[in-house]
Amino acid sequence: ALRAMAMAKWGQILIDSGHESDAKTTIWPLIKFDLEWVTENWDSTGCDLWEEVRSDDFFFNRMAFIYCLNAAADFADQIGESLGASYRSVADDVRAVITKHWNGNYLYESENRPDDGATIHAITTFSLDLYTPDSEEAAATIRYLVKAFCNEYPINQEDNDAGDPGILIGRYPNDSYAGGNPWQLLTAILAECFYAGATITRKKMETRGNYQLSSTENAQWMALLNLDAGATASDLAAAQVSAGDAVLTRMHNHIKADGGKVDEQIDKYTGKQASAENLTWSYANILHALHTRKGLSPDPPGPTTTTAKTTEGGPTNNPTDPTANPTDGPTDAPPQTCCSSVMFESTGAIGTSNPELVGSYRRIGTDATGRSVYKKDDVYLHYVNDVAYKFEAWVFSSSADDLMGDVVNEDTNKCVDATASTWEI
Repeated sequence: ALRAMAMAKWGQILIDSGHESDAKTTIWPLIKFDLEWVTENWDSTGCDLWEEVRSDDFFFNRMAFIYCLNAAADFADQIGESLGASYRSVADDVRAVITKHWNGNYLYESENRPDDGATIHAITTFSLDLYTPDSEEAAATIRYLVKAFCNEYPINQEDNDAGDPGILIGRYPNDSYAGGNPWQLLTAILAECFYAGATITRKKMETRGNYQLSSTENAQWMALLNLDAGATASDLAAAQVSAGDAVLTRMHNHIKADGGKVDEQIDKYTGKQASAENLTWSYANILHALHTRKGLSPDPPGPTTTTAKTTEGGPTNNPTDPTANPTDGPTDAPPQTCCSSVMFESTGAIGTSNPELVGSYRRIGTDATGRSVYKKDDVYLHYVNDVAYKFEAWVFSSSADDLMGDVVNEDTNKCVDATASTWEI
C-alpha cells in the first residue's frame, strides 16, 4: 500500500512535468499490481509496524490502507483509469471497521498491543478526514501516551526536573528492543502532529474567525495544553505550535552534539543516541516535521531571550475611566481597576532604546485570560501565557498574538496598571 501511494505521488509529479505517458505506461501498472493484493487482503493477518506481533486489525495499517487507496484512486482518475471508484469503495470498507479503535479514552493500535506510538504516526501521516491531527481523539491519544512515556523514561523525568520543555516518546511502554528507549522518529512525528493540528486550526479560523473553544468539543485539547475556559482558536493554534517546538527542542538537546547525525534511539538513562546509526526514517520524520512547521507562527520564546534588565517606570492607570463593560471578554472579566487607557513612562534604558513604547495606550479588547489588551500606534501591550515554556508576562510587541516581546514584565497581575515598575529588555 505504501509503495502504491508513493508511486501515485510520483506519477502525479510526472504528469505535472509533462510526462503523462510515462505515468500511464510505467507507474500505473505498478500501482495496480500492488493494490490488487491490498484490495483482496486488507483484512488478513499481518505484522505490526515494528514487525513484532501479528493481527488482522492494526490501526496503523488500516489508516495506511485508507490513505493509500484514496491516493491511488485520485491518480487513476487523473489518467483516465476506471479503478478509482473500486479503490474508494474498499477504503470505505476499511473506514467502517477502524472506528472501533477508539475505546472512549484513546485510539489503540491492536488488541494484543493497544498502547503504541504507531497510532500517533498514523494520525499524523495518514489522516484525511478521519482522526485528523486536530481531532479530540488525537489529543486524547497524545495525552494518554505521553503520560506513559514520561513515566517510562528516566531521561524525561530528569529533563522535567531541569525545567526543559517537551517530551521524548518511544514505540510502546515496556519495550525491550535494544533497551526500550525513546525513538527520534516517533518524537519527531509527535511534534509534527502538533504542527499539523495548528495548521488545521488556523485553516478553520479563515472561515470561522477567532472562535471561542468549547468545553465539550475541544475538551481534550484544552486539557492537553492547559488552556483555560474562554480560550480561543488563536490560543489553541499558538499552544499547538509551542508544544511541537518544545518536543523538537528536547530531542535536539540530546542529539545536537553529534554533528547532525541522527540515530534510531536515545538512551533512556544517559540521554545519548543509541542503536541503529544514521537511520533514514529518523531523518525523514524530522525533516517532514520541520517542513510542516515552516510558515507557522508565532515563534515561541527561547529560554534565554532576556538579555538585559533595568528598572523602569511602568504603565500608570487612569482612575477616572475604569473598564465600563466587564463582559467584553470570553472568560472572567478583568477587575474594575483595569482602565480603558494606561500611560507607559520611562526615563531609563527602555525609553532611550525603545522610545516608541513610551506614551498612552488605549484598551482595544480582552484576551482569553480575561486581561485587557492595549494598543498605541502599531505597538500592542498585552499578556502572554506560553504553556510550553511556562512563561507568563505582560509584553510590548507588534501583534496581540505574539508570545514574546522586546520588553516584558513577568508580573502576573490581572491588570497591567497593577504591575511593578520592573520591566526587562
